[in-house]
Amino acid sequence: MIGFAAIAPHGEVEGTPELLAAMRELGSRHDGRTTVVVTPHNVHVDGHFAVSVSARVGEHEVDRDLAPQIVEATRRAGLPVVGVSYGGNDPAEAELPLDWGTEVPLRYVSAPKIVVVAPARDRPLEEHIRLGEVLGGFDVALIASADHGHAHDASGPYGFDPAAAEYDRLFQELLPSGDFRPLAGLVEAAKADSLWQLLVLQGAIGDRRLELLAYAAPTYYGMAVAIAT
Repeated sequence: MIGFAAIAPHGEVEGTPELLAAMRELGSRHDGRTTVVVTPHNVHVDGHFAVSVSARVGEHEVDRDLAPQIVEATRRAGLPVVGVSYGGNDPAEAELPLDWGTEVPLRYVSAPKIVVVAPARDRPLEEHIRLGEVLGGFDVALIASADHGHAHDASGPYGFDPAAAEYDRLFQELLPSGDFRPLAGLVEAAKADSLWQLLVLQGAIGDRRLELLAYAAPTYYGMAVAIAT
């Protein structure tokens, strides 16, 4: 079953004291298990979820015993999934590039081994919840790497849209229930990249509650740190 489970940002948290303190809190509460990081910024495979089966992602060692089990269990659940590696033709010698969605949370959470999972935005939202239920059958920690509305500031790359603030407000309102599906109606206008990872987390933790440790939108995107209790 899932032990430690958290929502962590992958933006610049160092300049925002409450976010930095919350990320350090996550690090202190991590339970030392292999950690599955669900990130929107690694490989994108049309119509499929993707699971790292390479030896490493950047400098982080992949749990190569666990990763194929996750791939197989996901297939048995009827979900489209591929194992992915990069470089060396033998996955045991391959290394996937380290994306910032993985790198930033792992600055603060020291995981002995990891497995990186990429969501599939072109797949139904319910399939992301089902993927989370599959992951919930494994003895792992889980991090949903997620930033929220990206249209808080007119000078940002996505411009301004009030949907960004509304998305972030609703996200915080939904945290106690752990059901993030109502965010779907705002995600496009808000330019959020969090919904898919949140749904995976939702499926993985079931009825456990989520505690918000910090939220801030110091630039054009919102960031939050939360942990399952």
